[in-house]
Amino acid sequence: MAKDYVSDNLNVPNLNSLFPNMIVGDKEAVTWPYFRKEIDHTWYVDRRNPEVGFINRDEAAILFSNAQLFSGRRGLEIGAWRGWSTCHLLVSGLASLHVIEPLLADPEWNREFVAAVNGSGQADRAILIPGPSPEEVIRLGESGSRWSFAFIDGDHSGDAPTRDALACERYLEPTAMIVFHDLVVPYVSAALRALDAKGWNTMAYQTAQMMGVAWRGDISPVRHKPDPTQKWQVPEHLAGFAIA
Repeated sequence: MAKDYVSDNLNVPNLNSLFPNMIVGDKEAVTWPYFRKEIDHTWYVDRRNPEVGFINRDEAAILFSNAQLFSGRRGLEIGAWRGWSTCHLLVSGLASLHVIEPLLADPEWNREFVAAVNGSGQADRAILIPGPSPEEVIRLGESGSRWSFAFIDGDHSGDAPTRDALACERYLEPTAMIVFHDLVVPYVSAALRALDAKGWNTMAYQTAQMMGVAWRGDISPVRHKPDPTQKWQVPEHLAGFAIA
């Protein structure tokens, strides 16, 4: 039976009440080739979009705990979907968070997103950008914005993840971190390799969809213990990466 696993050295806030349409998804109905159905962890979706999932509880703990390392500093999120990851970032203590999500251009989507952000109690820290990446990243960066922490979970196709990562990298502080979701997708892992090639430290987290992290400067990412009850494998395209 699926469960909510969280590495025992990490913690994560319970934000379920902010997402009244969040339900447990049906893994067997998923046709996406990179979805790891065999990992027996609860997969959450919005009931109106049951084919698209949220980061699970363990992945939310990794995101939240790494963002906490940058409390009081500025953050950036690329790809926010319904705002589940956004709210975890906002309550982590980041001083501000630019959120780039094209779906925010839809009035109803925006209304629900803002309601969740307001419910987090940190609405004054959120700067919502209803546009595409990396175009909006570059626009903000050229206007003077700088960030210490970034979470990339946007377009997973082709060179899009790499373009997002390299755009972010231009405007990050000397001590900085980028976290990726869905490292099981080869195109996402290519973005992590691109940062590795530029001298960043890199590592992968063994979670349901796998997460990646790149960092530089006087900081180290949080550690993580994969669920010992699962039969973990490392996709071939991640060969050579250290696993947390």
